[in-house]
Amino acid sequence: MSWIILIIAGLFEVAFVIMMKLSEGFRNKKYTVLTVLTAALSFFLLSVAIKDLPVGTGYAVWAGIGAAGSVLIGMVFFREKRSALKFLFLSFIIAGVTGLKLFG
Repeated sequence: MSWIILIIAGLFEVAFVIMMKLSEGFRNKKYTVLTVLTAALSFFLLSVAIKDLPVGTGYAVWAGIGAAGSVLIGMVFFREKRSALKFLFLSFIIAGVTGLKLFG
C-alpha cells in the first residue's frame, strides 16, 4: 500500500509543477491556490509513504516520478523542446526509479 501512496504522491508532485506553471509566477490566484493544495497533498502523501519505506528510496522515487512526469507533460502540453538526448536522460531517471523499486 505504501508504494501506491508513493506513486499517488508523485503524481500530485507533477500536478503541483503544472499548477505552478499555470499560475504565471503566482499571479493567477486560482492556479496559485491549486499549486499550494497539490504541493501539500504531495508532501503529505510522501510523509505517509515513507513511514513504511526507506526514506532515501521513497524520496528518490517520488522525485523521479515528479521529474519524469513534469518533463513529459512539458513536452506534450507546453510544447517544450524534444530531443533524442532529452529522451535518453529521461530514460535514465525512469531506469533509476525502477531499480530503486526493485532492489531498494
